[in-house]
Amino acid sequence: MIDVILHALPIAIIASTPLLLAVEGELVVQRAGMINLGIEGMMLVAAMTGVIGQQLTRSAAAGFVAGIAGAMVVAALFGVFAIRYRADQIVTGTAVNLLAAGATGFVYQALRGGALFFVPPMPEQVQRLVVLLAWLVVPAALGLLLWMSRFGLRLRAAGENPEVLAHVARYRWCALAIEALLAGTGGAFLSLALSSGFAENMTAGRGFIALSIVIFGRWNVRGAIIGTALFGIAAALQYTLQAMNIGLPYHLLLALPYVVTLLILCGIAGRVRAPEALGR
Repeated sequence: MIDVILHALPIAIIASTPLLLAVEGELVVQRAGMINLGIEGMMLVAAMTGVIGQQLTRSAAAGFVAGIAGAMVVAALFGVFAIRYRADQIVTGTAVNLLAAGATGFVYQALRGGALFFVPPMPEQVQRLVVLLAWLVVPAALGLLLWMSRFGLRLRAAGENPEVLAHVARYRWCALAIEALLAGTGGAFLSLALSSGFAENMTAGRGFIALSIVIFGRWNVRGAIIGTALFGIAAALQYTLQAMNIGLPYHLLLALPYVVTLLILCGIAGRVRAPEALGR
């Protein structure tokens, strides 16, 4: 079994990179006091705009920029209602997800007759760079930003005790922009590197899994990496076990990473303390 896990580990690292970027972005937002269920929609729109950007420019870098731009638009929509008008964040995030799923599905159906949603394989050097950024550079940068800077102290104050902060909205907008940057990169990586194209609802619940991993990780960077790694290993194992043809039904193996996530959350239920002003 250890050999199987070791064989699945490289696959797990690459396959869970989009998820880790989403987890890191959601961690920042929740530290600022917001619950953004719309992160699923952000990744989905980024996956589509990333493919469109690369198709129009023939550049992977432009594809990532377009993916981030798409996520920024979705983040701005969420922020207008959740920050500016103080609408319920859960309802707003749900509406954003429904809108993103409907809009991307409409565009996909309208254009699926052409080759717009297929891109050539991304160069391995670019893939490795994104993986390195997600697993090493971004965690280190977030650790320094959130816990070793004045900006990070104030951003966390927006999630713990916003009454003592003069410009809560400003720091929450900054957190939302950071999340859009990371989730947009993750969504673009999903379509440009892992799938070589766009398909309807291709994020497959990664945004919601990111929310649960933030809770599992107790709202810190180290826990986020561990939680993502566990989910990634479970996801890679299901592919490895399918290839081994061990006799288990395909759909049961497909559910393996989600079952692992539920078991993890059940194991820590009631043992974590969320930011005091989360969701307010």
